[in-house]
Amino acid sequence: MITPFNRAELLITYDFNRLSQVRDALAGAGIDYAYRFKDLGSPTFGGTRSRSGTFGMNQEVRTEYKLYVHKRDLAHAQAVIRGV
Repeated sequence: MITPFNRAELLITYDFNRLSQVRDALAGAGIDYAYRFKDLGSPTFGGTRSRSGTFGMNQEVRTEYKLYVHKRDLAHAQAVIRGV
C-alpha cells in the first residue's frame, strides 16, 4: 500500500496518454503505483486563478498528473519506464 509517508514521486506530466503508457508499463512489471491530478485551471480560494481565470492559459497543460511508487520500488520503476 502506498501512503504519503512511503511514496516517491516517479513522474510529473501534463499528457494523459503518457500517464497511461507509464501506468500500463508499471502494471505489467507488477509495480504498485498511485497517482494524483490537479486541474490548474480551476479557481482556488484566495489564489491567483480565482482573480484572473484561465485567460491565456495553454489548455494542453491544464491538468497536471503526478505518479508515485513505493520508495523501495523507485529504482526498478525508473528502469521500467525508461523504455516507454
